[in-house]
Amino acid sequence: MRRLVGRILAYGLLLAITVVGLAPTAWIVSTSLKPQSEVFQSQPRWIPPHPTIENYVKAFRMYPLLTWFRNSILVAALTLILALLCDVLAAYAFARLEFKGRNSLLSLIIASIMLPGEAAAVPLYRIARLIGITDTAMGIVLPQAAEAVGLFLFVQFFRTIPKELSEASSIDGCSHWTILWRIIFPLSIPVVSVMTILTFVSSWNNFFWPLVAIFSSSSMTLPVGLASIMSAFSEAAEARQYGLMMAISLISCLPAIIVFLLLQRRFIQAITMTGLKG
Repeated sequence: MRRLVGRILAYGLLLAITVVGLAPTAWIVSTSLKPQSEVFQSQPRWIPPHPTIENYVKAFRMYPLLTWFRNSILVAALTLILALLCDVLAAYAFARLEFKGRNSLLSLIIASIMLPGEAAAVPLYRIARLIGITDTAMGIVLPQAAEAVGLFLFVQFFRTIPKELSEASSIDGCSHWTILWRIIFPLSIPVVSVMTILTFVSSWNNFFWPLVAIFSSSSMTLPVGLASIMSAFSEAAEARQYGLMMAISLISCLPAIIVFLLLQRRFIQAITMTGLKG
């Protein structure tokens, strides 16, 4: 009986935390389905009395959301591909190859996590302008192509794979390239899933660097485009079209949510395996 009561209390607490956590999202959905006249009612309602998709239709009619959406998809996809390629190659070298200064170099790279991205914005912009990639997708992608977090996760995961597999393959005449892509990488699907989630979401939500590197509306990503829409409205609360803003926000969140839902099964598994072994 005591165990049953404890379980009921635990589930009740989890349910309460879930409701509190989902309340802002539910309010965003509710507001996006309200006409402008109902947004500023003195008595707020969670369920709109007259739900409408007018805000969603207006969002696509008034702003180039499809263009911004396409730009964000392109940037996120290219960033993910390049990040995985760079992180996997570097992690294999750090985890499997012996060379002088390996641990010191790895520690130095991991320490760069503490450096805020804003601190490197000026030199990155100067380099991007020098090679002529400002106001382009590659100007956003290349500075995000390899990050220390991804390298750390892959190194930790590769170290959990028995070295006997690599040694046996090497005896059979396999090169490092073959060992990496035929043996190590197929076994690393859990950490690849984690990096896909982290990299895609980070690139999709990235606001600061695209704001610095992009000038034209046709090259904007969704976060920058959304900020430009918000700044266009009057500062008066009644003039702000919150229903429209909530609709655009929900549209911009969908791809990241979909990617997470597709890969969530392997997320905890990979975090556990990469976090416990050094």
